Amino acid sequence: MQDYKTKNAQQIIKDLKDMGFVSVVCSSSTPDSWEKVAKITRDHTDFVIPAFGLHPWYISQAPTNWEERLREYLKEFTNAQVGECGLDRLKAEIEGQEEVFERQISLANEFNRPLNIHLLKSEEWFTKFLPKISGKFMIHSFNSSSNFLQAIIKLGGFVSLSSGIVKRKNGLNIIKEVPVSRLLIESDGPYLSDYSAIPDLITSIANIKSVNSKELCSTIYSNFKEFNYGK
Repeated sequence: MQDYKTKNAQQIIKDLKDMGFVSVVCSSSTPDSWEKVAKITRDHTDFVIPAFGLHPWYISQAPTNWEERLREYLKEFTNAQVGECGLDRLKAEIEGQEEVFERQISLANEFNRPLNIHLLKSEEWFTKFLPKISGKFMIHSFNSSSNFLQAIIKLGGFVSLSSGIVKRKNGLNIIKEVPVSRLLIESDGPYLSDYSAIPDLITSIANIKSVNSKELCSTIYSNFKEFNYGK
């Protein structure tokens, strides 16, 4: 929400509530955005779950005390996710990614928080970190192979889909193969889509999986609660 230019968080939250949402996650990618997300959460504690993370695209810009600052936000917000964090072999410098990702995994383990993970062309690289993750994790805006999908599901991971999935070459197979019990939904806004596209995405997924849209929404909400609260 903090990155939208044409709408503020208050307007976005009103829109979401009007659409029927009861809770959302607001993610961050840089230390500069953490306080913005924190303020949105403080103003809307009944609706917003924060996610604080250092994205691989922004490692070189992070202050030396980023880990200490991240720890403080996790202490303040007891329901916060760790993320977006992760690995990227396409759009980011490789140097430093392993250390930064591993340090965020350690914080998630220490505070028993779910991980919100970005992966781009890094699936095989990611597998070396799986034994180090002790809690819940989710691959955001999933767009990988069927084999990788099955590996994530087998290890108890969640898969989050954004509206771009329906336009991708392998999107139909991903939608068909991901179990509804491990499915989450996101806007990936304001960059690749928008929260206004979520209802159409749910309808598309329901049609592809031959399930009722309302039942799918109910299952996604149950997954959301399980991922964020363990219930």
